[in-house]
Formats: sequence, C-alpha cells, structure tokens
Amino acid sequence: MNNASKLSNTDLCVMCGMCLPLCPTYQLYQTETESPRGRIALMQAIDRKQIKADAKALLHIDHCLGCLNCETICPSRVPYGELIDEFREQFNESIKKPFLSKLILKQAAKNNGLNKLASFTNKPVLKQLVKISSDIGITPINSLTTAPKLKNFYASESDNNRGEVSLFTGCISETSEHSYINDAIYILNLLNFDVSISEQQVCCGALHQHNGQQKTAEKLFRQSHSLLRKSNDKPVLFFSPACGAHLLKGHDLNAMDARSFILKEIKQQSLEFSKPAQAVALHESCSHQNMLKLKTLNTDLLKCIPGIEIIKSLKPSLCCGAGGLQSINYPRQAQSLLQEKIESFDLTQTDILISDNIGCSLHIKTAVSEYNSRIEVIHPISFLARQLTNTTKK
Repeated sequence: MNNASKLSNTDLCVMCGMCLPLCPTYQLYQTETESPRGRIALMQAIDRKQIKADAKALLHIDHCLGCLNCETICPSRVPYGELIDEFREQFNESIKKPFLSKLILKQAAKNNGLNKLASFTNKPVLKQLVKISSDIGITPINSLTTAPKLKNFYASESDNNRGEVSLFTGCISETSEHSYINDAIYILNLLNFDVSISEQQVCCGALHQHNGQQKTAEKLFRQSHSLLRKSNDKPVLFFSPACGAHLLKGHDLNAMDARSFILKEIKQQSLEFSKPAQAVALHESCSHQNMLKLKTLNTDLLKCIPGIEIIKSLKPSLCCGAGGLQSINYPRQAQSLLQEKIESFDLTQTDILISDNIGCSLHIKTAVSEYNSRIEVIHPISFLARQLTNTTKK
C-alpha cells in the first residue's frame, strides 16, 4: 500500500470546522494548524508534495493528543485517530522525540520492561537527571515505583465459587498505580471469583500504535491476543481504557473493562459500602469517553456507594494533556492543559480525585499538589474497595 492510499481518508473531511471547539490544542494555541481540519490540510499538502515535511509542519501534526473529541462530532465520520497514527508511522524518523519517550517505548515492548525502568530511574541521582532532562523539570516518569510481584493465581476461598477471571495488567502491572490491581483482586475474590494473571504479559501495543511504531504495535497485539486466548472462555478484564479499546479490535477475545464486570456482579450480589466522609472529584479520561464510549460507567460504579457526592469537571471534554506519551514529548503543552483541567474542578470540597486512566493519573500527580497538597489521586476500583464494610482486607 503506498503512502497516498494510506492517507486517502483525509478526503472525507469537508472542512466544516465543527471539531474546533472540542479540540484541546486548538483551544490552547488558537491557531488553525493546531486543529483537526488544519492538521488534515497539512497532511494532505505533505502527502501530495505541495509543501515539505519540515519540522514546523510535523510539530503541528504531532501535537495532537489523540483524544478523539473531533470524531465524536464529525458529520463525515473522518477516522481522525487512524490518520494521525498512519501519518506518524510514515514520518516516524523525521518527528523528533525525547530520549525518555524512546526509552519508554523500548522498555514497554519487553516483558516487565517498565518495572525494570522504574527500578533504574528511581535511584536518587538518576531521578534528578530525569527531571533535568525535561524542559520544565516535571515528568510522570518520576511517579513510577516498583511493587511486589503479582501472583499467578488468587483463589476466592468461597463455597459459592462463580468461576475464574483473567486480568490483563499490561506493561504497567508492577509499576506505580499497582494498588488498583490488588484492590480489584480483593473485590473479585469477595464476589466469589478466582483470579489468574499470566506472568508473560507484555504491552498491548496501543502505546506504540499511537507513536509511529505500527509494526511493533502489531507484534505486541498478536502476542497479547495469543496469550489471552489461552484463557479459553474465561473473561479477560482490563484496567486501562486505551489498552481495552486496542485489545477489543480482536473480536475473538472475551474481554471487558474490569469496572464493567465488577459493577455487573455487584448488582447481582450483596456487597455493602459505607458513605464517604467527603465528596469526590471524578476525572474521566478521553480514552474512556471516546474510545470505550462507556459514558456513565464511572458514575454508575461509584453510585454503588450510598450517599456519594461526585464533583465533575466543568469542562468534561477537555483533555488533561497526558495523551499517552505526549506529556513527555511536549511537557509545556501538557502542563498548560493540565492546569486548565484541574481548575475546572471545585477541589475546595475534597481531598480525593478519582481517575480511571493510569496515564492521566500519573500526569495529574505532577501538578495537583499545587492546588491542594492533600489531594489523593485514586482509581475508581480502589475507592470502591476502600468503602467496603464488614470485610477484612488481606
């Protein structure tokens, strides 16, 4: 397939501009070249050799966060996310990326690679070097930590066993936000399910797919699917909305969001939750809203907790700026968007911010303490586990 045919879907865009108000980079820069239709015009011009693929043009296109807000409103159904992925693949060698971004992609492709990277970068001297390597001194990589290795099997210890589920933890299973995996296992065991986790898991490939490495992405996708299909008919539960959306491209996999599975089972069984002492703020990722399209899932899950008060963003469609590796690739852009996103919440009422996406959570942690030093960023499953009553957590 030649380059022109790969980008032929740019012709679907009628340049109506309906996407502009929903595009975070257009709102930030207020320039047409930082909008979806502006990027499409640039891709067309480069593809047709009307302009050169110079650093300035490539920068405008690569600033895209992949939030896909534009796709939700596009009357012509332009597959904008696919176009950005295809363009980045074609010009991968010409788009400059930080060394840290390249290192993360390299390590993510290895079994347990990010956990090994976290062990390396958390040494005091190297942690400081990572800060210096960022042009603003802030990067989510500094939030990565290591954790005890997960076991392969967790029995429910129930006389009313309802079967077994398999967890897809991906490339961050033992890095940073590992607590929500343990909390999910705890809840699933209480719901009378055994839990299995394969130690051979690798990255699903989504990270590479969106960073111009489609061959690596396809290889990882095949590896993940081959591994997960071995679970036979056991449900495969994933945690990351972005990973989940990528995995679900393989229609032969019995996979679903861990939150959806837990919510379904809670409705059928009797778990009791205590009323929270305070309201909670809820950040919903772009991948949750625009890729998985599970619009009410977080709210429905949290409302299992009696008397809960949920504070939502006044700008729900605004991307926090994480965008996979974009917070590392373009940290100033990411921090500007994050500041605006955080300010869209009333954080005077709470010390808890719930986030459904690990990338968003790591990014938010780099700045949220400036608004409230006591703010805790937590996954919805972990908050659910915290509010359980009449149980003893192992």
